[in-house]
Amino acid sequence: MNPLATYFRNLYEIYSTGTGVKETSYYGSLETLLNDVGKTLKPKVRCIINLKN
Repeated sequence: MNPLATYFRNLYEIYSTGTGVKETSYYGSLETLLNDVGKTLKPKVRCIINLKN
């Protein structure tokens, strides 16, 4: 399955539980999508959702 399809599937699965927080519940899925895309870039890119100030 391609990264975008996986992302949407994960969003649907989280949403369908009805227990997710509006924003932060989806961060993990977004991070996975961005990392999957980042692996294909040169240089490779890694997503870090919560950076230290």
